[in-house]
Amino acid sequence: MTTPQRLRILLVEDDAIFAAVTAEVMRERALVRWTPTAESALAAAGEKDWDLIITDIELPGMSGLELVMKIKAAQPHVATLILTGHRSFDNAVEAIRVGADDFLTKPVDRATLIAKIDELAALSARRKASSSASVLAIGAHPDDIEVGCGGILLNHVAQGHEVAVLVLTGGDVSGMPAERAREASRAAELMSVRLFHANVAEASVAMGSATINEITRVIDEVNPDTVYTHSEHDFNQDHRNTHQATLAAARSVPRLFCYQSSSSTVDFHPNRFVPVDEFMDRKLAVLRSYTSQVRQRRYLDAELLLATSRYWSRYGQSRFVEPLEVVREAVSEGAEDRTDEARVNFEAALDIEALDAV
Repeated sequence: MTTPQRLRILLVEDDAIFAAVTAEVMRERALVRWTPTAESALAAAGEKDWDLIITDIELPGMSGLELVMKIKAAQPHVATLILTGHRSFDNAVEAIRVGADDFLTKPVDRATLIAKIDELAALSARRKASSSASVLAIGAHPDDIEVGCGGILLNHVAQGHEVAVLVLTGGDVSGMPAERAREASRAAELMSVRLFHANVAEASVAMGSATINEITRVIDEVNPDTVYTHSEHDFNQDHRNTHQATLAAARSVPRLFCYQSSSSTVDFHPNRFVPVDEFMDRKLAVLRSYTSQVRQRRYLDAELLLATSRYWSRYGQSRFVEPLEVVREAVSEGAEDRTDEARVNFEAALDIEALDAV
């Protein structure tokens, strides 16, 4: 079994004796660096990727509360703990206001401190995983992605993830390519995602080397840890071939999910249901960017999109849901011992509601 990496903790405490005792308690879990002032802590904070910063409130010069506020502004993923001898409700409220993750009063017993360290280190790890996530959604035609997982992608963007979309064709059968390209660009701009637009002819998407190479090129550039694409359960040949080509090109991507399209068959069997309540209005606004299609395509009717999302919510607790088929949900190489934790972190970041396939 892999030896767990020791935590990195920065302790800010002007009482040298208390600092020495506290550091000794933590050394079985962590590499501890002690500094007596907030000013020196700020300098140290930029030198390493800390898992946890513990600080007193009353320090010479800058206070611990000011320190937490400055650290949170620069490194929002780092967990912070206020450890003070003042049992004041006002201090606790102020600590929360400036962004501290927790508040303990001295003296604190060993078991309580160790438990809190483990809890906050896990919180820091989840934040780092969330903030570093990279996502790629792949669709055969303009508007496929937004219909199938637009709310999910908006959720990723709201979490601070890097999100890109790859559209394989120009949609030339159902409209003018130049117009549809402008619509796709506008939709990507509204979603704050990066757009890759390939030049495959509509109704000519093959699952062979040309399509696989195009998807591989984008995957190599984006380096995603999560990919969304069409389901194989689809009447549309372009969608099915995009699915197959993505499976081949994304074989090294840890997480791969399939979304529902307007032409999905009754064999589409999702086992992951993602709440998109707060993103549904924006999703509909994004889809209105496809003006050439809204006028003629029934699947872009807002009432139908809302009704479909409401139907899938029967498997969750939210009002609107986007369903996914889970193809693969693993962790990166070298992290085999953290599979369960990675799944929990990913679901927490997306606020996912899961349902095992029946």
